[in-house]
Amino acid sequence: MRQVHGRGGFASNGSPGPSNGVGTAEVYGFVGWIASSVAYVIYMLWAYIPASVLEAHGVTYYPSKHWAVAVPAWVCVTVVFVYWLYNGLCMAAVPAPSAGASHSDWASRCKEEAGMASYFSDASSSIPPLVDIPQELVSSILYGDLTPQEAEEQYDRVCRKKGAVE
Repeated sequence: MRQVHGRGGFASNGSPGPSNGVGTAEVYGFVGWIASSVAYVIYMLWAYIPASVLEAHGVTYYPSKHWAVAVPAWVCVTVVFVYWLYNGLCMAAVPAPSAGASHSDWASRCKEEAGMASYFSDASSSIPPLVDIPQELVSSILYGDLTPQEAEEQYDRVCRKKGAVE
């Protein structure tokens, strides 16, 4: 379907765009696609045509056929190595599970800082403030067979004892 353009580089439907209907990105993309296709065809011809046929057509200077296999193999190995290296660096940058940095950060707030009486207050009238629930409290509810209120009372008692000792 042909698009008819009016004056000023606008299409007849009023949408802004180049007057010829083709943008710069489309041109560069098409040229890149054609160039990569030509390079692939040349690579495949070089890889599969015997040296005697190439020399009979006047092509005498070309890389060794060894590189037809070596380059793709090295590229595949490099991609796998970079993937493993990236994952390894990400794992090395993560703090240990016992470190405090893995449980809270500079933006963490406890219930006292948010002005809440309980982590599990009734929120039927409004949205409660955003606070971090301590890991010990979550673990005691999930794995300790305690209700949220019982777990919070136990957590508060332990915290008060720690505060009195320190």
